[in-house]
Amino acid sequence: MGISQAAIRYLLTIYELSDDGAAVRSVDISRRLEVTPASVVHMLGVLSAEGLAEKRYYGKVRLTERGIREANRLYTACALLKAYFTEYLEVDSETARADAVNCLCCLSERSLAQIEGKVLEERGCTA
Repeated sequence: MGISQAAIRYLLTIYELSDDGAAVRSVDISRRLEVTPASVVHMLGVLSAEGLAEKRYYGKVRLTERGIREANRLYTACALLKAYFTEYLEVDSETARADAVNCLCCLSERSLAQIEGKVLEERGCTA
């Protein structure tokens, strides 16, 4: 699935805010991403059209099953990229997180897999 960098940011934010599967308020998404409520409404429309999220009129936001799977995949890749940047490149945590999110839509699946494999290998895990 080829989703935009902005959509990735929103998907990850919703996923992180709903760590126990709870519904998320639009205002919380807006605050976390430091964007306007109108931007949130627009992106929720995009995510809904892709079948990744759903929001009832004046209701809270939930990821669909498909959205949870995609967000989980992205979150895992983001965490491993962040680890690579902090552990191997000695980038500070905040910058590493932002760079990891940016890389999710720029790097090929092969490059992502190679970096993930390297981090897991160094930690004694199997990929």
